Amino acid sequence: MKILLTGHKGFIGKYLHAKLAKKHTVFGLDSIEGNNLLDCDLDYDVDVVIHLAAKTGVRDSFKKANAYWNTNVEASKRLFHAFPDTRILYASSSSIYQAELNPYAASKLMLEQVASHHDNCLGMRFHTVYSDKPRSGMFMDKLLRGTLEYVTSHTRDFIHVDDVCDAVELLLSSDLTGVVDVGTGVTVPVQNLAPHLPLNLNTQNERQHTQANTEILESLGFKPKYNVKKFLTNLGVEHII
Repeated sequence: MKILLTGHKGFIGKYLHAKLAKKHTVFGLDSIEGNNLLDCDLDYDVDVVIHLAAKTGVRDSFKKANAYWNTNVEASKRLFHAFPDTRILYASSSSIYQAELNPYAASKLMLEQVASHHDNCLGMRFHTVYSDKPRSGMFMDKLLRGTLEYVTSHTRDFIHVDDVCDAVELLLSSDLTGVVDVGTGVTVPVQNLAPHLPLNLNTQNERQHTQANTEILESLGFKPKYNVKKFLTNLGVEHII
């Protein structure tokens, strides 16, 4: 299979590229390499497009709302228009369920609206993705580096990036369309991962509770290999309850 993978140098993309390249021919596009989806060459003959390129993060989206719109919506529109007859799997977000809370979530809602006009696509609503080398500046990164200053009252469905890649591979082999949650189906209080830290309740711009509906993934044979508490304990993170 010939695959075009956008965002192949990103947090999820680099793992997915390595996994898929073992079995398929994978062409990568990433802004790190100077490929801006707003104007780069999209003349590829491929069987499927996996669209991961995006601006992520809730807090930064308030400061750079226009950049989030251009990257997550306008660039995605161009990609969809360039591949009208090609199957597209694209990265959405669990934040979509309360898209009014922040510009990042709103941009992902609009992405799903764009995708709804494409006959053969599937939106993957990723939940809280982690690894031992997480996105810089995010919760898991600060927790592992010991720089986390506080926790929140949120609960989150944490899914390891390797499990995300397994899920994407299963979805790639399916003919599903529409949208699907990509998570473990298990939600964990954030406070339980660092209960020794102070609690900050001033987080009104983010969803309070996330938990993936995994029925569709499970029907394809998906079963996560990782548990976030065991994962952190094995890395030597203390105080977890």
